[in-house]
Amino acid sequence: MAVWAQKRDSETNEKLIKRWKRQVNNARIMQKIRDERYQKGDPTKRVVRIAAIKRSHFQEKRRKEQFYA
Repeated sequence: MAVWAQKRDSETNEKLIKRWKRQVNNARIMQKIRDERYQKGDPTKRVVRIAAIKRSHFQEKRRKEQFYA
């Protein structure tokens, strides 16, 4: 779950930070940390359904990137 960003040739610090933030957001690391901060009860049927829709969306996105990147 680690995200590494090394400075490229003639890249400014601002660009490096922006690129790192984009990688962190795409990996959904901060969302996972925030979700685990407090104990939660069992999810409702609605929450489970919405999570499944999001998961399938990201799976499809990753599948497309794998073959077309």
